[in-house]
Amino acid sequence: MLPSQDPQMPQVEALFVVCVPSTATGIYFAASCLGAQVQGTYPLLQPHENTPGRNISLLIQASNAIEDTVLEAADGLMLILDGELGLDPHSISVWSKATDMSLPRHLGAVHVATGRADFDELIAIATRVLEPDLMVRYLPIDSEDDDAIVGQYDLLTADIHDCSSGIPVIRHGDPEHVALTADRRDDLFEELAHAGLADDAFDTHLQGMPVSIPALADAWTNEHIVSITALYNQVGVHILDEWFASVPTRWIPVVTEDSYVTSAADSRSPVGVGIGTGVARMWAGAVQSGSLEIVIGEEVRPVVVQSQTSGCLIAEDIEPEATIRLVGSAALVSVPRF
Repeated sequence: MLPSQDPQMPQVEALFVVCVPSTATGIYFAASCLGAQVQGTYPLLQPHENTPGRNISLLIQASNAIEDTVLEAADGLMLILDGELGLDPHSISVWSKATDMSLPRHLGAVHVATGRADFDELIAIATRVLEPDLMVRYLPIDSEDDDAIVGQYDLLTADIHDCSSGIPVIRHGDPEHVALTADRRDDLFEELAHAGLADDAFDTHLQGMPVSIPALADAWTNEHIVSITALYNQVGVHILDEWFASVPTRWIPVVTEDSYVTSAADSRSPVGVGIGTGVARMWAGAVQSGSLEIVIGEEVRPVVVQSQTSGCLIAEDIEPEATIRLVGSAALVSVPRF
């Protein structure tokens, strides 16, 4: 059953951590690639193109600042791999922890046209250091006029995603594109066949018969597939949006209010829980500053909001497992244990 689109019904909240290199410029450049404006300690972004019934929040943090409790409470991780800055040890550690947690993961490649490492070299680095089974579906299309990316080529469908106007325009590629990328396309088909095909489609593949593109596209939505997308000035963000929308929500606390117990996802009033220093996950929408309070043990005090989306809140004094609720509410939040 599809989620209800009734505005009175709770929306599914999904939180993704975006891990960027531990440098002053890394976080700002990554944020600009995703269309975020950096405000406060932790940039927050809520994409405009959300799936009906589902809200996506992106928490952008430097790799040396990401706490384990934040990773544990996230629905997915996107790690920025920078062609200019390279791969720092903190990013490797974050990726390793996310892998151990079986957290859905994606790589965003930046500075692929201007950095010391191009897209293919970043793929080689990622495959060697981070993800041996990394899959590549989209290849960046460079501008003919400057060092920029203007689109993506889809190896699976042989389509060109032209983003030069600021809005992705999808058209079928020329025969020469198909010929030049034939080997990489065959590799992708083979990898997808073993990673995510339904049983009947996989049987077809084992018998040596071609598998339909729709079947392979369906296999691509498998949450365990890890891929890489080149990013530049919001080019490629529409591909990330599809990934954000396809990853299932995995971390949902329980809310107890008096004798009533429910899932945080089903709460009709704003409620949340601390997941790190100054960071909380939220459900049931953003609220005006001054209308929330934080509960830590027996202590209750007001929350001073620094920034927020419907699914994430940044404020001082928040610590892991602290309850965030409306002023005067009796709700208490219990985090899930894996």
